[in-house]
Amino acid sequence: MDSGELRRRHATAEAVPRQAAPADPAPIRARPAGTARLPGAGSVTAGHALLRHPGGAHHALLHQGDDTFALVDLDAAFAGRPAVLAGVANPWPGWRNSASAASADGGLVVLSGQRSVLALEPDGRTRWEYRHGCWGDGPHRHGGAEPCRGLAQGSVQVGADGGLVWAHVLPDIDHGDPDTDSYEQWLVLDAADGTVLGVARIEGGSQGSHHLPHPDDGSRMILGTGQGQDGSPAYVGHWDGSALTVREIGDGFRIPVAVHPGGRAFLSTPHGFDPLVLHRFPDGRVLMERDAADLAGGEDDAEDDADGTEPAWDFVAGFVDGHTVIADAYDAHHHREASRHWLLDAITLRPLGPIAYPDGDRDPVRGGYAVALGDGTWLTLSADGTTLNRWSAYRR
Repeated sequence: MDSGELRRRHATAEAVPRQAAPADPAPIRARPAGTARLPGAGSVTAGHALLRHPGGAHHALLHQGDDTFALVDLDAAFAGRPAVLAGVANPWPGWRNSASAASADGGLVVLSGQRSVLALEPDGRTRWEYRHGCWGDGPHRHGGAEPCRGLAQGSVQVGADGGLVWAHVLPDIDHGDPDTDSYEQWLVLDAADGTVLGVARIEGGSQGSHHLPHPDDGSRMILGTGQGQDGSPAYVGHWDGSALTVREIGDGFRIPVAVHPGGRAFLSTPHGFDPLVLHRFPDGRVLMERDAADLAGGEDDAEDDADGTEPAWDFVAGFVDGHTVIADAYDAHHHREASRHWLLDAITLRPLGPIAYPDGDRDPVRGGYAVALGDGTWLTLSADGTTLNRWSAYRR
């Protein structure tokens, strides 16, 4: 879809922001598009580990046991070709919460740890390290590589052109700042040597975060943070070559989950039971929203209560391609026991139909989220947690 067509469809969506959903859309059959057996595959459908790059490359940085990270070319794995681009040792044995990244060419792996960001060559040699404040809980010592108590973490992302590393970190208390508990930092670093190019303060209190790259030259990025029941502040950053500018987007309770392949919009899921939302990039203006109640073909809360169901959006959604969104929905009373994957129009968010997987196939919904690849396919996890299944929608 070209930018003109996207603008025209956005204009239509803004004119009818609450377009009625059709009653009971017919199921859409899923067509198998390949399988790949990979150690650590479950981390992809758990909502992390997948690395999307401009040009359509799909990589995954898989944490395999306590000792190793493997950077895998998913397209090669599905084609039955050798798929491991790099294998690096875990520099922090016992720490399994790294929200890590890699460059599109596999020439740089960046790990986000409790106390530092570490950039590694494909053979495991250290290119550079940036030390920051510790994400661990309570009083603790910083000796050795042992992890401290707690599960809080930051995250990193390599820009599209490979020249920048974006990192969400805690300020270093050792630098003498008495106010380090009230804020966190979003950094832009030179991928070549770790030099800090830009730094911005953001709200403190995060327990985790994730980056969404924009499909440009790497100068724009979305950061989503999670504060548990206190919300999920999100930000858009822009590095113009000399300064980092950051704006907060949303109301503090939205989770940014996917950027449109054309770059002019992004999706967010709710922190609670609110709608799925399509936003304009970069200002975050709401273009369209869709209540999960629309999936049943109506918006009558009384009917939902009468039959004991209350549909809600789960945390993950994505663009199957420029025209189609896949999203996870569940029954709030029974959670994932009644989950379904749905296809939606990418601009109006109109439900196109629930996905029907082939007869005899174990229900993929139980294995984790549906993860969109942007090329017309999406991934689910096998029941035994070792194999990624790739799907496309059957079109008549």
